[in-house]
Amino acid sequence: MTRHLRTPAAAVVLALLVAGGARAERHQVIFDTDFGTCPQDDCYALMLALQSPELEILGITTVAGNWSLEQGTADVLRLLEIAGREEIPVYAGADMPLMHEPSEYARTTYGSWWSDQPPTAPPGGFAQKKVEPLGAVEYIVDTIESRPGEVTILAIGPLTNVAMALRHRPGLAGRVKRLVIMGGAVATLPDGAGNITPGAEFNFWVDPEAAKIVLRSGIPIDLSPLNVSRKSSFTAEWFDELVANPTPVTELIRDGGRLWEGAPPDAVVHMYDQIAVASLIDPTLVTTTELYVDVDSNPGISYGTSLGGPRLWPGAEGAQKMTVQYDLDWERFIRMFIERVGGPLR
Repeated sequence: MTRHLRTPAAAVVLALLVAGGARAERHQVIFDTDFGTCPQDDCYALMLALQSPELEILGITTVAGNWSLEQGTADVLRLLEIAGREEIPVYAGADMPLMHEPSEYARTTYGSWWSDQPPTAPPGGFAQKKVEPLGAVEYIVDTIESRPGEVTILAIGPLTNVAMALRHRPGLAGRVKRLVIMGGAVATLPDGAGNITPGAEFNFWVDPEAAKIVLRSGIPIDLSPLNVSRKSSFTAEWFDELVANPTPVTELIRDGGRLWEGAPPDAVVHMYDQIAVASLIDPTLVTTTELYVDVDSNPGISYGTSLGGPRLWPGAEGAQKMTVQYDLDWERFIRMFIERVGGPLR
């Protein structure tokens, strides 16, 4: 069944911004990412952010996760050129987790955060745009301190950069407006299994020590775990609608291919980082609850597993309460996503 999209959401938002009535909040954002080009979810998520007038991206910070730091940085520089957004600065961050050493398991399962291989060329070749000389940690600290209470961090990869910034500058947590994290899986809520081990989600598993520091920091946190991601259902039909109108971005998406290429025609994939970005744009897209959430950083079978509960429990005395997403208005989310990412470039 063909889905007919309605009035473009971006146009509605812009109308609200100039109308005399309610005004949409505009967020100043540091976009922290373990980037990879399409069909990686970080790529889709950044495209959504770039196409959303509610978000002002002050800078992009890269971290090792899905790929090496060097690969992610090369890919995001090229994406900004393709999207015509070269004015946004990019800062390279941590190339390894705080303590997690590469193991045979790490090298043979998903992700190449441990790689020291030179990056391969992104689509169209390496970007002319260059990475900034300032490091990601220093950029995060300087930006938060110069705009206390004004900047939201959107963290959609391992939390190494954020944890290092908090360690570098005591008191920084109290100056962050909000932190939106894609990470974790909360077993006390539906769909709470891990995706890299039976209990651990990839971003938290790559750097559990960093995740623990950040979750316990006291920053107001919106956590977008696997629970809410598993309420999404991206199909070949939605993909075809997304790339129906040719733009440099939709051509990149089409050329990147579908994550489920070769799978049965009715196969679906989940959307992860995209939902975290969308929840900052429009919090009514997700259903949430308040939980204390902590991360197991002890080496062993539960390494990187996140735990959540309505009350503190033994061993989690330092855990903080945060907003945890667990359900999604899928139809409204996917319409907004396709209208924005598949529409004319801003």
